[in-house]
This record gives sequence, structure tokens and C-alpha cells, in this order.
Amino acid sequence: MPQSGQLLHHCRDEWGDLSVRQDAGRRMLCFGNTVAQSCIDIHQAARLCHHYTQVMMLGFLLAPTAGHCTLLGLGAGALAQAVLTHHPDCKIDAVEMRPKVVELAQDWFALPDDKRLRLHLKDAWEYLNHKPVPTDLILTDLYLGEGMNELQARQHFLAACRGALKPNGILICNYWLKSSLTSHALNEALQTVFDQQVVTLSIPDGNCIAFAFDGGVPRLHSKQFMQAAEALGKNMDIPLQKHARALLHENRQAFRYSRLIELK
Repeated sequence: MPQSGQLLHHCRDEWGDLSVRQDAGRRMLCFGNTVAQSCIDIHQAARLCHHYTQVMMLGFLLAPTAGHCTLLGLGAGALAQAVLTHHPDCKIDAVEMRPKVVELAQDWFALPDDKRLRLHLKDAWEYLNHKPVPTDLILTDLYLGEGMNELQARQHFLAACRGALKPNGILICNYWLKSSLTSHALNEALQTVFDQQVVTLSIPDGNCIAFAFDGGVPRLHSKQFMQAAEALGKNMDIPLQKHARALLHENRQAFRYSRLIELK
């Protein structure tokens, strides 16, 4: 989504331009243009501004005992901050290929120096192919200045993601609906790799979040799931209950005829 705002900082690395912009309440990281690739609330750094990142947090309700997550694509670190703040028992391995992006996240976006957060300066494919830490959740948000990184839609990459998951783990992908790669991934690659055990939620701002389940789509206690979403949403100051309701509505058949899990 195009953003205006005041330009606070500009720099370049081998992949192109990077800029930090700010409006009345948000600070944004942009890659090569004025599109906000990542964003934080300047008054509440752990509050997720973008709807797609809010929806990705539903993964922690679908895997309620998750003790480890992997972030493929750090950006400004908004997701990392949210997890560190609201899931204190969860450790994070965050992978980012651009050292300058990590530097900006630390200097301009309050990314904390926390022992629960390990940063890996390498690309996602390299990380996945060198004995990654087994994980409960993988959140992929791989974007370049010109759009979604095509790696995120490729079967070999998605298979490597599944291989890094613990049993019953979940891969959560942020796709861009206007990209032809998205339809390929959702209709072929992701469904094939995860044996059709995938649910999705389209977001009005143009994103589609896919949840791919290693152990099969869970059959949810809808009331309990909504209560958990309401509680976490209040803590995070985001409309998580609204997103949870939309996820259940769009995938009611998939959740109904699937394995039963207990939310704690």
C-alpha cells in the first residue's frame, strides 16, 4: 500500500534503496519506493499495524503450545516484537538476507536485543538447507522492492519449509493477491507439498495469508477459539477476534471435517 509520510532516513545496499518514513503514528520501512514493507506503531512498538501481520498471529492460536517460531524475512521486526512481547515462552529464529535491513530494524524500529531472538544474516533458502532449528511455526514474508519474492511460491522452497517443521507444525505464508505467483502457489505448489491441508484468508488490502498444516487441518472448538482470539487481541490491541471469525467463516468446511485439537 503506498505511503506518504516524512522521510527520516535513506540508504542503499547491494539490493537497492531503503528508506524510513513516518506519519502521525507509524514508522515505515520501504524498499526502493514509498510502499511500506513493514511498519510499527511509534507509541506501541509491539502493536501490529498491518492487517496481514495481525492475521499471521492466528498461527499462535492454531498451535497454542508453540515454543519456537521461525521468521523468514525480518523487515522492520514488527512480527518479532509482537511475538517477544505477547508469547514470552516462545523463542525466535529470524532470517534476513540484507544486513542493512537488520541494522535499520535495530536503529529505527526498536528491535530489542533479546536472548530469545536469534538473527541469521542469510537468505531463506540457504537457512533452510543448513540444518535449521526444528520449529512449531514458520512465518514467511519474503518481499523485494518490486514485489513478492518468487521463492515463496516454489515447490522446492515450500517442501524445505515443511521439512523444518516439527510434527503438527504450521507454515504461514504472506502472499500478494495481485501476483500470478500467488495463484500458482495456492492452487498447486502449497497444496501439493502439504497434501491439500491448507486454509487461507484473503484480506481487503490485497494480501492472502495461507496456513499450511504438517499434521492436517485442526478441527477447532469455535467458541474456545474465538475466546482465545478475543483475549489475545485485547492484549495486543488489534482486532484479532474479527480476523479469527473471518478465518473460520471462509474455511468452515475444512475446519469442520478435520482432526480435533484442544486449545489451552
